[in-house]
Amino acid sequence: MRIKIILILTVLIASCGGTKNLTELSELTVENKRLNKLIVDRKPDYGISGRDGCVIMGEISMNIAELNNGKSIRGKVFDSETKEPLINAKLKLSVKQNGMNSTSEINSDENGIYQAKFKGELKKIEVEYVAYRNLKINLEKL
Repeated sequence: MRIKIILILTVLIASCGGTKNLTELSELTVENKRLNKLIVDRKPDYGISGRDGCVIMGEISMNIAELNNGKSIRGKVFDSETKEPLINAKLKLSVKQNGMNSTSEINSDENGIYQAKFKGELKKIEVEYVAYRNLKINLEKL
């Protein structure tokens, strides 16, 4: 029994070293312009000592179809590889208004579509979905 456990652990640890660059990278478009430079930690860092660990997760891509900063946002979240919509993905919107930061959460619908109204300047977006690496976007670089 101990030999089986040691063998399994050895295989798992060995597999961590070879998991880099096996997934599609996240993509971001804002009003039909590709703006991947706004994605924080776009390239995964898998491996034993990597920030993303050993488990390879899916990558989230996002299309911001409409961004009226200070008013509203609308778009779609989807799987980077299959382009399938991410149903009920959680989006955290960080907004700055009158020198104060606030965060609100919305969810995408059954087609991966999201929309929200807000007052203030949208600074950051973070998208969460089970079994996917979080997508972090810094709009302050826009």
